[in-house]
Amino acid sequence: MRALELGAIEFVAKPSSGIDLDMQSVREDLLRKVRVAAKVRVVRTASRTVSAVTNSGNAETPARPAMVRPREAIDSAQRFPVVVLAASTGGPATVMRLAPGFTRDFPAAVILVQHMPAAFTTQYAAQLAEFTEIHVKEAENNESLMPGTFYICPGGYHLRVSSAGRIQLDGNSGRIQGYLPNIDLTMESVAAYAGPLSIGVVLTGMGNDGASGSRAIKTAGGMVLAQDEATSVIFGMPAEAIKTGAVSQVLGIDDVYAAIEKQALAISRVVPVGAR
Repeated sequence: MRALELGAIEFVAKPSSGIDLDMQSVREDLLRKVRVAAKVRVVRTASRTVSAVTNSGNAETPARPAMVRPREAIDSAQRFPVVVLAASTGGPATVMRLAPGFTRDFPAAVILVQHMPAAFTTQYAAQLAEFTEIHVKEAENNESLMPGTFYICPGGYHLRVSSAGRIQLDGNSGRIQGYLPNIDLTMESVAAYAGPLSIGVVLTGMGNDGASGSRAIKTAGGMVLAQDEATSVIFGMPAEAIKTGAVSQVLGIDDVYAAIEKQALAISRVVPVGAR
């Protein structure tokens, strides 16, 4: 996790069974990741990540404007924005740079879907919590979405949001269109649940996961942002999302949080209290 935080491109999990017995199953994953790494333009993030953490605890850091409504004052039946962060290759370090912006009273629920194997997301959640004020946790099956909470999709599961605003985890379907978790599934379910209150953010990553989900959010009246090529470790996922025509803004990573916050605050102000 520390290596990913410092900008490592990928990793291969240690084989789970006896010596040599599991190596054939590792082969495909290893070859795929080496091919991806060969195409990556290295973006150095370590020094800036450390700086962000240091500054977050600096008493001289300028105070952020207060959010519209504190988390504890929001009724569970009330509508609120839902943000989906989509990331793959280079995502852990990228999200570490983005996370310090979120505050404990952020007026939206945030869901991170990162292509990451099972058994790593628990540690990643704990590590990410050190970088941000917002409440960070691994998503749990059937829990209700709440604003001011940053949910991380557990490795090995697909995550959907039900029509009642509850998280549904699927650990039985395996890879869908080559991805586990599948980001499109999450974005499409959020679009169906939150409609114009949905915000999609497609970050660095290889492949096209998130493209159809971006279309779904746009069609539902929500907003989609994409990370630009200059700050992406690999521009595959953002580029594919942009090609759909669903992306409203293409931004450098240091400008992404401000755009998320602006949209979340704007749509929070227009949602009537108690609206369903």
